[in-house]
Amino acid sequence: MRYPNLIALFVPMLIGLPAAAGEWPTGEREHFIQECKTSAQANVPVDKLQRYCSCAADGVSSEFSGAELEALKAQKTPLPEQTHQRLIKVSQSCLSQLNG
Repeated sequence: MRYPNLIALFVPMLIGLPAAAGEWPTGEREHFIQECKTSAQANVPVDKLQRYCSCAADGVSSEFSGAELEALKAQKTPLPEQTHQRLIKVSQSCLSQLNG
């Protein structure tokens, strides 16, 4: 089963991301994961969704620097194509968590 629309989950969640990539402030990673799960399709099993959202949180914090995350907070949609492609890369790298 494929979940191509999950990339759309990342854009609204980026608003609340911490300034430092790789190191989430207390509670921010959990907040990101909860927002991911809340925004997901209802037909996704909870355990798979938890794995996907955890993977996405790790991927976003690895892919973007602190400065980039700050810039994303101020960015109005649509996102620049390069940023969008990087988010797709993170999303696709986590799809195995849903399809497994």
